[in-house]
Amino acid sequence: MSNVEMMQVIIALCFLLLCLFSLSQQCGCPAQFTQQIFCNSQLVVKARIESSTSDQSYTFYEISVIKFYDGEDEYKRLSNKTTLWTPKESAACGPVVFETGSKYILTVSVYDGIMSHNLCGLQVKFLHASKTLLGGLSGEYKKNCQCKIPYKFKKTNGRKSQNQCGKPPIKCSRETVCATDAIGQCSWQNC
Repeated sequence: MSNVEMMQVIIALCFLLLCLFSLSQQCGCPAQFTQQIFCNSQLVVKARIESSTSDQSYTFYEISVIKFYDGEDEYKRLSNKTTLWTPKESAACGPVVFETGSKYILTVSVYDGIMSHNLCGLQVKFLHASKTLLGGLSGEYKKNCQCKIPYKFKKTNGRKSQNQCGKPPIKCSRETVCATDAIGQCSWQNC
C-alpha cells in the first residue's frame, strides 16, 4: 500500500470515528405513537406560553395551564406551577422552541418538583391538533393505557397477546387509538 493510499485510509477512518462520535452525542427518542407518549407521561396539558428566559443550558418558559388531560394531582403538588424547563443541547433532546402567546398540547415530566419537556415528548400547537389527537386526549388514550403498542420500527414475530395491538395498518396515523374492542382484545380504532 502506498503512502497516499495509507493516508486515504487513515482519513476515512478518522471521518468514520468523527461521525460515530457525533451520532453518540445526539438525542435518542424511541419512535412512539402518541398514546404511548401520553401513557408514559406524568402531566399532559394544554398550556399557553407566556414568556421565556434562558441560560447556557436551558430555556425556561413561563406557562399558564389551561386544561389538564392527565396528571392534575401531580401538578397540584408542585411548588412552581409556571416554569417549564427545556434543554438547549441536542444531546438532551433539545432545543425546544415555542412561540410566546401560542397554546400547545404538551407532555411534561416532573423531577424534584421541576417541570421539564424535551423533543421526545408531545408538543403540538393547539391550532394544529387533529380530531384524532383531540379524541385520544379526551379520554380514549387514558382509558386504554393497558393496551400495549409495539415501538414503531421494532420487528415483531406476528404473535400478540390480548392486550397488544400489534403493527397498525399503514393508513393509521401515529395519533390513532389502540383500544379494547367489544371482545376485550386490543385493536387499532378508526384507522
